[in-house]
Amino acid sequence: MPYCTVQDVKAVLRVTDSSFDAEIDACIPSAEGLVDGFLKAYDLSVPAEVPQLVRDAAAHFAAWLFRRRREPAEAEVFWNEARRFIDAYVDAEAEAYVGSV
Repeated sequence: MPYCTVQDVKAVLRVTDSSFDAEIDACIPSAEGLVDGFLKAYDLSVPAEVPQLVRDAAAHFAAWLFRRRREPAEAEVFWNEARRFIDAYVDAEAEAYVGSV
């Protein structure tokens, strides 16, 4: 299952023009690869039901890939936000379970 959709990325970019859909769609597999790479470092993977933090991270990575082709200096904000989402997901998954069995 894809981690995010073209619509998710367009919402991040605040783009409504459908002329960019194919280019945005082409960015999504690389964005998902970035998510997988960051999670692999923590021995994590994306579950079948994609968590919102992962969806947001993938959409921001895709936005970064899309934007850096046109305005590289302005793309960094998307990278930073994607990393925040990944870090939040890793922190949430790394917390020890406290409870009873």
